[in-house]
Amino acid sequence: MSNGHGNSPRQGANGGAPPMSAEQFAGYMEQRLSLYDEIELLDRAGMELRLRAGGADVTADLSNFYSAYQRDPGQLDVVVETFVRTMLGIQPDRSASDYQSLAGRLYPMIKPLEMLAEVRERRLPMLAYREFLGDLMIAYVIDEGRSVAYINDEHLERWGVSVQDLHAQAIENLRRRTDEHVKYTTVGAGDQRLFIYSSGDGYDASRLLLADVLAQWAREMPGHLVIGIPNRDFLIAFSDANPEILRAVAAQVQADSAQRQYGLTDQLFTLEQGVVREYRWE
Repeated sequence: MSNGHGNSPRQGANGGAPPMSAEQFAGYMEQRLSLYDEIELLDRAGMELRLRAGGADVTADLSNFYSAYQRDPGQLDVVVETFVRTMLGIQPDRSASDYQSLAGRLYPMIKPLEMLAEVRERRLPMLAYREFLGDLMIAYVIDEGRSVAYINDEHLERWGVSVQDLHAQAIENLRRRTDEHVKYTTVGAGDQRLFIYSSGDGYDASRLLLADVLAQWAREMPGHLVIGIPNRDFLIAFSDANPEILRAVAAQVQADSAQRQYGLTDQLFTLEQGVVREYRWE
């Protein structure tokens, strides 16, 4: 995979800065696509991208999108979003610049902190985020159905919204989505009982942020509640009362975090006085 080319990705959207050349534009598109979980960039040759989008391999020509950018460089973000929706078969969303219209589609997404280094390296607008625990952070996304778009500082400035307000809205939406559409499963009983979120909706690991759900589970098992989120689409909670179960599940969490798609962490978590903390082995 090529590494991107050209000068600052904000060229053309910055007042007097000159518009990007075709090669710079293609490099910038390559950089931006790295922030979309549902699109994998396989290769780029000039203005042609080879992608894996929605499970299918696609070859995309950027020429028409570059022409749209040339007509109005200030609409660079709109061009990017239109390209992404086109690749995923999603119709353009006319409400994308209106916070009130899209507030109901905002969700938190737990991601590795190292993602910020990639954003800085590629000179992209900084993501809106909150530091979480261990090597993780909470990012925020707009759910587009078959993809998500990460919210950055420029969105917040345009909307006049703080990270605190964004977080509160995202958690409220996650709780409602979970209550209405997602059920956890349980396996076993007593100190062998497991609680699992594995809906595949992209927010299973993020349900670690629903402390009220975790508190309910904690009341139903002996010992301390232990939670693992090895990847984006899996959350498992269990008791530490049985050392064999603890070691076995911890080993599986460690393996899955390294091997599964959208891996997150092998760190385990627990609930202390209603607050999620890192789990410490005794």
